[in-house]
Amino acid sequence: MTARLNALILCDFAQIREGLLFVQSGGLTRLVAPTFPAQFACHVAALVYLPPHEASEAHGMVIKAKAAETATLVATVKVSMHETPPPAGLQPGEGRQVPIVVPLSVISFPSPGEYDLHVEIDDEFAGEISFRVEQRPTPTA
Repeated sequence: MTARLNALILCDFAQIREGLLFVQSGGLTRLVAPTFPAQFACHVAALVYLPPHEASEAHGMVIKAKAAETATLVATVKVSMHETPPPAGLQPGEGRQVPIVVPLSVISFPSPGEYDLHVEIDDEFAGEISFRVEQRPTPTA
């Protein structure tokens, strides 16, 4: 068994506190901007399971933002996972969940459309989520 992605959530806000993942307004499927290119002040929250034999090793996660229709790569975000020795209370042979939060503001979306966040862990496909980016209609007078 290798490291695996157990959760991937697009949300308004996320943070890690005491090894726990706190997600606020998770499950976003649409982001709206007045103009393009656009950046958004939301987050990608993830939980990565590390099996016992890999829990103390370094791992890498890559998030690739792609335009769904053309598969055009918009951005690549690299995340390093460097785990410390097992926390107190972890039983022998027990894996662990590693919470990860990435601010989506690091990605600039060039135009409206559907986008995929394609996730790889240790150079292997782990999962993806899709969402729409839309332009706010201009009000008519």
